[in-house]
Amino acid sequence: MFASLAVVTLHLFKLTHTLRYRLAFCTSLLIVSVCPVKAATGTYLPNSTLYPRLIRLAHGPASSSGTIIGSTAGNIFQSTNGGSGWTFLGTVPTASGSTQRCCGTIYEIPQAVGSLSAGTLLYAASYFSNSTPAIEIYKSSDQGHTWIYYSTPVVRGDSSHGLWEPEFTIANDGALVMFWSDETDSCCSQKLAQIRTYDGSTWQSETNTVASTIPSDRPGMAVVTKLPSGIFFMSYELCGPAACTVFYRTSTDGWNFGSSSNVGTKIQTASGQYFEHAPNNTWSPSVLSGNGATLLVGQVLHESNGSVSVNNGKVLFANLSSDGSGNWYTIAAPVQVPTAYDNYCPNYSSALLPATDGSSILEFASDYNANNVCVTYFASEAWNQLPADSTTYTFINQQAGMCLDDYGWGSTNNTIADLWDCTGSVIQRWTVHNQGSGYFSVQNQYTGLCLDNTGGSANAGNLTTLWGCVNNNNQKWRFMDLGNGQYKLQATSFSDLMLDDTGGSTTHGTQLQVWTDNGLAPQHWILQQ
Repeated sequence: MFASLAVVTLHLFKLTHTLRYRLAFCTSLLIVSVCPVKAATGTYLPNSTLYPRLIRLAHGPASSSGTIIGSTAGNIFQSTNGGSGWTFLGTVPTASGSTQRCCGTIYEIPQAVGSLSAGTLLYAASYFSNSTPAIEIYKSSDQGHTWIYYSTPVVRGDSSHGLWEPEFTIANDGALVMFWSDETDSCCSQKLAQIRTYDGSTWQSETNTVASTIPSDRPGMAVVTKLPSGIFFMSYELCGPAACTVFYRTSTDGWNFGSSSNVGTKIQTASGQYFEHAPNNTWSPSVLSGNGATLLVGQVLHESNGSVSVNNGKVLFANLSSDGSGNWYTIAAPVQVPTAYDNYCPNYSSALLPATDGSSILEFASDYNANNVCVTYFASEAWNQLPADSTTYTFINQQAGMCLDDYGWGSTNNTIADLWDCTGSVIQRWTVHNQGSGYFSVQNQYTGLCLDNTGGSANAGNLTTLWGCVNNNNQKWRFMDLGNGQYKLQATSFSDLMLDDTGGSTTHGTQLQVWTDNGLAPQHWILQQ
């Protein structure tokens, strides 16, 4: 198998050298373990190891369309039932004189590029070619069952200056573009670089993608997704002084990402939550936006003050804009790794694959098992669901365990919208009415009054009340599916304000408010019919 002593040693060498991981490593090679016992949710993927990737075949033979191919460090898997079951196909071979080091990716060519036909699969990773670092590419013309050596776009460096983490896209001019992390340039500790081929055999036009003017900056682990808007969205980590915080840049053509000295824009939520280490991104259809949703996973989640979040390893980020700009919000991760930390295994560069209709997300994520061996787990999570129009629900707040309530059975305008013990009574039953684009009004079954962001305020802390239903923006709430049977209710008047249990209170009669989206339990609501 790939996870041999030599390969794990090379992984440890690379990660130690790049100073990414401040905590002690653990593998099955160590005499004494310092790592936690397996904490990841999901189902173990037999024969798997680390650095997972997922693709859905769409450009080859019609008979293979929809088949999902996964990889973990060169081990290839196939699923023909949407990711609920997997077949191990084998391991990508290595050319004579080469040794795989780490960081393998898999890519399906969507259109012919010279000698490469549409539907060809590429597997690329970091290798030693004899004793020199290289990015080598292998290809498969039979949907991942067999592989042959294809190309070495770049080879240089030494045992202390490597080439890492290749990824691909097709630019608007038809070129196959490869991005990678490069330690071989004296300009910087590490940079992101790119190269392209038009004929499928000759690589040309090597250039820097991100090369910071701060020599100790280490941008790495770039992943590029073309969004429906035509924007190419690139996420990456910025190690060094920025502590591997996740940033992004965009391109309108898949090749030009702007000045290489620009280190990009930090990805964060409205409350300042952000990821550090090993990001990956993809795109999904969304019921909330014609833009769909850009999804992002990172290894470690931090709060705005730099502390590790209580939701570390449990959430993904989502963004509904056409280009990844603006604030992101959190949804549940299908595979949760709550012990994730800065180490090459737990939740490291996890892979996401949404369903073609956006109704669920499949994830591959790695973690140490009970024997301290790094393996991959898989799971799917339903999300992107809207409540049924004109259906009546009870709204249970996750934090308080209490229900959205018409205070005191009030039947007049400006009645307080509060929390109370769940009784099943009619004053805690609410009918939702579809207003379009994911927005609903929420009408009390007893009084006929609607949940209202009083005065349509855009101020965090504004209190909510009940008013006669007039279908204005005060009474429209966007239901944002968090993927675990829970929703956030976003106020129409301001996109970063959510219906919130004020102060996370568990006191009867607490009046609800709108508050800045923070991804925490006081803003999470369970709908029960």
